[in-house]
Amino acid sequence: MGKQTYNKKNFLLPDSHRSMSCYHAKVMEDGIMKLTIHDCKRSIQFQNNLNNTEEIREAIDKLNNLAKGVINLRKHIEERYEKELK
Repeated sequence: MGKQTYNKKNFLLPDSHRSMSCYHAKVMEDGIMKLTIHDCKRSIQFQNNLNNTEEIREAIDKLNNLAKGVINLRKHIEERYEKELK
């Protein structure tokens, strides 16, 4: 039996006709993890080799820190700018 794979993609604004922003997260059979975030013409990709214990920890830390940063940015925008939408 091969290694467990993962392959998820999603548009960040699926109902928008103006935005093609999306993410693609995958773990391939060879143990390589890639997370790609696309926004219009730019992309950023995180990659780790999950066959290496140090890189497994790095992958988890990267994802945790990215998630925390995104949540903190969202909170900042909600607290300071959401009132302008009302």
